[in-house]
Amino acid sequence: MNERLPNNLEQNQANVFKTDLKTEILAGVTTFIASVYIIMTNALILSDAGINPDAAMIATILTCSISTVLIGLFSNTPFIVVPGMGINSLFTYTIVNSMGLPWQEALGAVFISGIIFTIIASTKITPILMKSIPSNLKHAITVGVGFFILFIGLQKSGLVVSNENTMVALGDITQKETLLSIITLLIILVLNARNVGGNLLISIIAGTILALFMGVTSLSNLDFASFNIGAFTDVFLAMSFKNILTIPFIVAVFSITIVIVFENMGILYGQMEAIGRSDEFQKPFTIAGISNMIAGMFGTSPTIVAAENFSGISAGAKGKIAAFTSGMLFLASLFLIPILKLIPDGVISSVLIFIGFLMIQTFFDLKKGDLIDNIAIIFIVTLIPLTYNIVNGIALGFIVYTVLKLASGRGKEVSVPMYILTALFILSFIMNISMGIVH
Repeated sequence: MNERLPNNLEQNQANVFKTDLKTEILAGVTTFIASVYIIMTNALILSDAGINPDAAMIATILTCSISTVLIGLFSNTPFIVVPGMGINSLFTYTIVNSMGLPWQEALGAVFISGIIFTIIASTKITPILMKSIPSNLKHAITVGVGFFILFIGLQKSGLVVSNENTMVALGDITQKETLLSIITLLIILVLNARNVGGNLLISIIAGTILALFMGVTSLSNLDFASFNIGAFTDVFLAMSFKNILTIPFIVAVFSITIVIVFENMGILYGQMEAIGRSDEFQKPFTIAGISNMIAGMFGTSPTIVAAENFSGISAGAKGKIAAFTSGMLFLASLFLIPILKLIPDGVISSVLIFIGFLMIQTFFDLKKGDLIDNIAIIFIVTLIPLTYNIVNGIALGFIVYTVLKLASGRGKEVSVPMYILTALFILSFIMNISMGIVH
């Protein structure tokens, strides 16, 4: 399927069954460091839903740790599973704040969505879905997610900033944080070009040390004050199903399910391709569903297979050892958070930019299609980053593809599952609009 892949990813495909313990461990550490910001960011967003920040942080850590170990154990893949950064906004600002569901009921909706997801993932529905979606559209999803991650990295670095007239503009590259990001990115690119093992981890450590000298961060920021561990009891098994048959609850379940199924499908497909095991998609996909049940029980927002896994893949991650390493580091982070907070956004943003580069190169796997295929691809690739929502881009691309095929008298070229998916996406938009939901 792949004619061209980034060098590191291509090497992973060729050596998928060869495992080097040191490489796997370093790759697991790299993935963890690239994604550790999620712990603090997710807790901050969930606090806006009324969840105690300490409880939210502990719930996030435990969910990440358990889910990551499970996906490594049962699918022998190097992936971590974390609360999605877009989905937590849906959880907090839409379902809780806009629709008015208490956060306990929102957690109940997450749990039920996880059950539905797991049923879909563990049955023949998954291979049917995968075969029914045109190959070019699946590649387009990976490219679109790559641009999305690149855009997030550019924003976090300060290289791209908001602008009243043009929406976005070039930031001030003389700012310390932005300059730090540029230097760290250059270190990453040089080490990667020279095929240095553990290049991302080395770059993150070097960038953090540089940040200390530049005054972007300081050792004086270290605060080893302990968490309020007891706060976790406020969210553990706190999910509520009191209003399970009401329209808002049903809409919440439907919205979450659509998002987590297709966001996980899009990201995971690209990652399974990158390690040369796309035919083994169903096992990790099923664990991704179970992870959302864990999230509901533990008290955090819906989870996805992290896009940051590409940092580990580029560092040589192939199997469960990398996942176990990341999972244990998540658990240990209960005690390491003061140290991890020293890693500035400028360093993490450079990693995200590099990951975006790697994913966007999948563009060269796209086969030349007809006008309808190309239009659908353009919709997916552009609308994922521009709407800041992976599922919106996928949905609109699928809808355009199906509608144009029908309008041109070529409806027979569209598979039955694609018609069903298109109808579900249209229904989702209608329900969201009727409920005043924007995400």
